[in-house]
Amino acid sequence: MVNVEMGRRRRRSAAALAAGLASALWIHAAGAAKAQEEPGQITVPAALAQQNASIEPSGVVWAAALGRYLIVSDDTGTEDEKHRPEVFAMTRQGAFDEAPVPILGILELNDPEAICAGPGGTFFLTTSHSANKKGKTKPARKLLLQLKLEGRALRVLGQADLTTAQDGKGGGLLAIAGVDPNGKLDIEAITYRQDALLVGLKAPLTSGGAAVILKLAAPARALKAGRIGPGALTRFREVTLNASRPEGTIARGIADLLSLPDGSIVLCANSPKGMPSDGGGAIYWLKPGAGAPVLLHDFPGLKPEGVTVAEDGKGLVVVFDNDLRPPLWTQCPLPK
Repeated sequence: MVNVEMGRRRRRSAAALAAGLASALWIHAAGAAKAQEEPGQITVPAALAQQNASIEPSGVVWAAALGRYLIVSDDTGTEDEKHRPEVFAMTRQGAFDEAPVPILGILELNDPEAICAGPGGTFFLTTSHSANKKGKTKPARKLLLQLKLEGRALRVLGQADLTTAQDGKGGGLLAIAGVDPNGKLDIEAITYRQDALLVGLKAPLTSGGAAVILKLAAPARALKAGRIGPGALTRFREVTLNASRPEGTIARGIADLLSLPDGSIVLCANSPKGMPSDGGGAIYWLKPGAGAPVLLHDFPGLKPEGVTVAEDGKGLVVVFDNDLRPPLWTQCPLPK
């Protein structure tokens, strides 16, 4: 009996030790993941900083042929030479190359907000299609482009203006979205899947405070033709991306979209311009068939503006618009 009882105690002790070890490992892993999510500065070479009045990342995508992340910024160039058609190239370690990647085929690029992978090694890029601070919407702010690498440059394969889309009944983009027809349009998100381009609106939101995702069928064909045919742009769905704050619920718009191989979508979100601040944006995960997205991570005081799959396929890379301060980025685990 004594030997039996001692055996039981040893087994219980071993089980407790194993459980404790597993718990410790889980806590360590969770802590490592949390530390990994803390944004750090993107290294900006002095020469690049001198060539740009500000660097405000608003979209990111991995370009395997270059071994670099391509990052679009709200603006490029100096005060004397604004809106240069180019994107920045970032290493796996979070450092910008000294030389940007030029975009060939256009003379100006104003307020680019998102870039994503397309078919056949191409990329799609969109500007905001929004009015500037003076209330004007110039052609260079109303561009949806398809691009292809030529060496260390991007060549325009096709382009169109999303605001020319109609629903077949004469209604424009805002009518298609089902939002206030007099609202201020702000497009900040695109992602490609199943020969369609999903387009996320930062603004306007619906009357209920939800953000809208549109769907452009056969985007490469539309951009090659230079026009969006009636009915090609449709309403995909709406998503509620509210932030809970002490002062109440704050509605968020979509700042970027990312399609994952399993059919789910990762969303960057923060509050639209001119609306109550959310105190910092967040990233969400929308599972296939789900009614609402799941909050993955809040970033207090920061604006996550771009998200893509990391070059090794094992995580997410997120970039932040840090206004006039040094640009930021981070890596997060893939949602499961």
